[in-house]
Amino acid sequence: MEHTLFGTAVERPTAEIPIIIPAPRVKESTPRVRETPAARPAPHPLAGKHALLVGINYAPEPTGIAPYTTGMAEHLAQHAGSVTVLTGIPHYPNWTVNPSNKWTFRSSEEVALSNGTGLTLKRTRHYVPAKQSALTRAGYEATFLANASSTRLQHRPDLVIAVTPSLSGAVAGGRLARRHKSKLLVVVQDLMAKAATQSGIRGGDYAARTTAAIERHAVSRADRVAIVSEAFRKQLNDYGVTDDKIAVLPNWTHISPTQLGQSQCRRDLGWAIEPFTVVHTGNMGLKQDLGNMVEAARLCQFQPGIHFVIVGDGSQRAAVEALGADVPNLTFVDPLDGDMYPKALAAADLLVVNERPGVGDMSLPSKLTSYLATGRPVLAAVAPDGATAQELHRTGGAALIVPPGMPVPFIEAVLTLRLDPPRRARMSSAGREYAEAALGEKAAAARLDHLIEECLNTP
Repeated sequence: MEHTLFGTAVERPTAEIPIIIPAPRVKESTPRVRETPAARPAPHPLAGKHALLVGINYAPEPTGIAPYTTGMAEHLAQHAGSVTVLTGIPHYPNWTVNPSNKWTFRSSEEVALSNGTGLTLKRTRHYVPAKQSALTRAGYEATFLANASSTRLQHRPDLVIAVTPSLSGAVAGGRLARRHKSKLLVVVQDLMAKAATQSGIRGGDYAARTTAAIERHAVSRADRVAIVSEAFRKQLNDYGVTDDKIAVLPNWTHISPTQLGQSQCRRDLGWAIEPFTVVHTGNMGLKQDLGNMVEAARLCQFQPGIHFVIVGDGSQRAAVEALGADVPNLTFVDPLDGDMYPKALAAADLLVVNERPGVGDMSLPSKLTSYLATGRPVLAAVAPDGATAQELHRTGGAALIVPPGMPVPFIEAVLTLRLDPPRRARMSSAGREYAEAALGEKAAAARLDHLIEECLNTP
């Protein structure tokens, strides 16, 4: 007898082989689990909307307020329907106009950003004073105000962000916001009326009264006011701006610290390897009072192995260089570009913030964020109760604060820190940790976005 297996004839074996019949397959009734879709991120408050930023300083200016206004514009360009920047001719910190811009009255260009987005950059001409006084500053402000206010825009902005200083940026932003019925956010980097009295500018006391009236008008019309330092709040309250309209928007670290060692940085810069090097960077204006650092270097010229370096430019550079012409342990360096500036910070043993006596709550030096992120100890000759000192106290020990305008305590602090490497190491760590925790660009962007949302939702 034959059996078939899958239809093929096979011979029946001698021994009986049991046939195993599989049980019928029962269809399982396991319920189907539906995947929960991932929550979609909330849209940016400016999605599909148009934003206008007004401020006289913008890239390629390397220092001061320009990097922060530029950073805000480029962040918003990733999310908004369009971003237009209304700014001035590049002139800071040396207060001169490049010959290529000498006869430019207005210009407009579409700027493509590296992330694939873009923005519209509109520049308007203004007076640039070679020497600072109340009168020349008034001309600087008035010409930018007139030209910025009359600029025609392609899109009606839903939001105007006005940056001060310059004061004319806030006023022009306010005018454009009213004209287009837009929401207005004013970002206060410096208090201009305070600056007029505290910076030592000629005619400052007289100008301060007029400036205060204009400044009051500018901020009181805003839907929201952002301040980079809590020290500015009282002045805004005096202007009639209530706390519910004020938000603190600290500046962020806008440079990437170099990974090169100190000796390599000094070689790249052409600096001597051996000395204990004390470095000041940034604007050389009246507010910085760099004659104090020059005199400290003079007092220290017979101390072997200590060198002072002042990096930058500004309205007072010629005067400061003349004052220090006979000081052998002092070097002046022109402003450095984006690659070399972090190397100058890393090349220092000690980084300096120096302010004129009387400068208190008018401004917060923009270089602080870069100093702290670099991880070098800071020597600050500043008012003990001013905005700069308040910010440095928050770092938990990154800085040694000495009285402003007094070269002897300044040099005593230099000598003390030179002989105490462990203390310098602790100061460096404190600054770096504070920068990582509080001065990150992502955290700053999130704060800005939240503030914009509040501003747009203002009744």
